[in-house]
Amino acid sequence: MFSAVSTRIHKFLVRHPDVVIWLILGYFVLCVLLRVIRSESLQNDEAEQAFQAQMLLMGYGRQPPFYNWLQYGLVDLLGLSVATISLLKNGLLFLCCLFYLVAARMVINDRRLPFVAMLGVLAVPSVTILAQRDLTHAVATLCLVSLFLCALLHVLKRASLAGYLVLGVTVGIGIITKYNFVILPMAAVLAMLPDAEFRRRLFDWRVIPAVLVAVAIVTPHLVWVLYHLDLATTDTVKAMHEGASGDSVKDTIRGLISILKATAEGSVPVLLLFGLVFYRDIGAAWRAQNRWTRLVGGMIIASLVIVALIGIGFGASSIRQKWLSPFLLLLPLYLTLKLDAADRDMRKSVARMAPPILGIVTGFIVYLGLSNLIGPLIGDYGKEHIPYGPFLEQVMAERGERPSYIVSSDLMLAGNVRLPLPTVPVFIPGTPEPVSLEAVAHQGAGLVAWPAKPGDTDLPDTVAPFLTAHGLVVDESAGPRQTAVPYLFSGGRQTFTFGYAWVKQAPTPAR
Repeated sequence: MFSAVSTRIHKFLVRHPDVVIWLILGYFVLCVLLRVIRSESLQNDEAEQAFQAQMLLMGYGRQPPFYNWLQYGLVDLLGLSVATISLLKNGLLFLCCLFYLVAARMVINDRRLPFVAMLGVLAVPSVTILAQRDLTHAVATLCLVSLFLCALLHVLKRASLAGYLVLGVTVGIGIITKYNFVILPMAAVLAMLPDAEFRRRLFDWRVIPAVLVAVAIVTPHLVWVLYHLDLATTDTVKAMHEGASGDSVKDTIRGLISILKATAEGSVPVLLLFGLVFYRDIGAAWRAQNRWTRLVGGMIIASLVIVALIGIGFGASSIRQKWLSPFLLLLPLYLTLKLDAADRDMRKSVARMAPPILGIVTGFIVYLGLSNLIGPLIGDYGKEHIPYGPFLEQVMAERGERPSYIVSSDLMLAGNVRLPLPTVPVFIPGTPEPVSLEAVAHQGAGLVAWPAKPGDTDLPDTVAPFLTAHGLVVDESAGPRQTAVPYLFSGGRQTFTFGYAWVKQAPTPAR
């Protein structure tokens, strides 16, 4: 029976390869549903988005603002929830796959292979494994990479002023999505130089308005960066020097090795998938090439070389896989172009590739959900087990009121407490304030909360001066205190400790 069903599915995919679009859409819808079911607590990047969605700013810190703007708009439209946060991420991932299909259709002759390229995107770890765990800005970058490919290939095939302007818009938005996106157009320029026709497109006068459009989009945020240089660069530079020994030569070698390792981690799953599915065609594809394989292959190599040079320039000792994800996303298109250039029989290509890749990625997101249930059974607790919601319910029930505002020095807590109380402003000392704290302090008592070590009831170091600066004092009848709340899914076996205190306006001195 299973064999008969498998055969029918195979024949259906052979006749209707375009159904892959709906299968991939269904996969990302399932990702949203399972993320909502998985846990009410957020991961790092998700919590950051929940906190920063209170504000519409020109810059937020180490990352450019475009993803934050999208999240702000979606929260304003649909409200803040785990579903809203997951919907943006998975919506962008689906658009990434869709734009990738459009780009592949521009340069691939076989009508089935663009769907193979689209499926190949799901084999890139940053699209499935890393994104479903915890990525935000990098996800938007992947979407912009696919859109950039569409714009670039359109200009190379049918140059027009409108096409160049769209390319400029894409580059501009890409740069304010994630800074490393700028490497991609640089790599494209280098890859275009050896081809005479591509060089004509590169030195066309219409490049000038495209560049001006990109500059116009980037400039407002660039001005913000110049005024907040430490905020925009410190964390990234620190991450690049993670584990540095202080020996520049040794650290540079470590950095180059980390690039090779990250490249392997991001590319081997794609290579294995294509190798297993198209093992009969590997020899012919290896030998085949055309101008499009040279262009995309050149972009991949140039991108990695530029990353290596930047790493050497900054003395980086660590380059993470997610930083290379925009460039490794080109790999499925490159491999599909090689198959197309080999001119092999690809009638069954989609039917051979769709079941294994969709089965693997769906199995992974199911595993993520089950791991939250299995982990507590073996004493393994992660960020999605921390009981932020029950903690808030407990302290509000104890006092008999909800806070007018919340202050925390911990970003994870600050983002998570916004989910049950989305209309209550949350403040972190040293970051922009979503509203005037003095104004909301008049409305009632506020709550200070933080992750605490058992027995330690002192306010976090940054919180006390923050409260003083805003004319707030701890309500001595309500803090500082501690409470131990059972982890989610633990059945009460293990607890997480929170510190908290209710605060109020300081008494006005008598005259």
